Amino acid sequence: MSANPADATRSLLTNLGKGVFWVVILRGVLAILFGILILAAPAAVAIALGIYVGAWLLVDGVLTIINAMNARKANQAWGWELAAGIAYIVAGLVIAVIPLSFAVITGGFILWMLAGGMLVRGILTLASKSFQGWSKLLGVLDIVFAIIVVIVLFTNPGAALAALVWIVAVYTIMLGILLITMAFLARSQTKKTITHGKEHKL
Repeated sequence: MSANPADATRSLLTNLGKGVFWVVILRGVLAILFGILILAAPAAVAIALGIYVGAWLLVDGVLTIINAMNARKANQAWGWELAAGIAYIVAGLVIAVIPLSFAVITGGFILWMLAGGMLVRGILTLASKSFQGWSKLLGVLDIVFAIIVVIVLFTNPGAALAALVWIVAVYTIMLGILLITMAFLARSQTKKTITHGKEHKL
């Protein structure tokens, strides 16, 4: 084993460059593929997501009920936990049976939350004395965008959900590209650090 801290540091950087580099690259590629999949087959992705959430709630519900039964045997509070487990199972079954409807309802809820958040932020920006001049325009844009989202949700919720799908897909693809770029930059920096360390040692 080398007693030189510089050698140990270079060894660590080498391992990071070899290991983490490919892990980050893989994450980036998977993110890009998932984004493309969302664009190509949004309904299939929504159904798969709904089935996954439903199955997870079913398993969690069963485990919660088992925990409630154990708590009952130990003379501990168990009623609410049992009720929660049953609720999880019922919700899981419903979601697993109608996964697409679950995805639509969830997407609509997200859009309503987004519109509400932007509306509140816009109002607070206009009311705040910290924002002056052109900064007030950000508040106006938030309010206008929130109103547009609400109008679209009322008049054409399908279009709003389609827009949300596009936003998620584009974000996922951009995230994948960013991860891949960061991996190559980190690998390049690692090589420079190792080379610089060797030159310094000589």
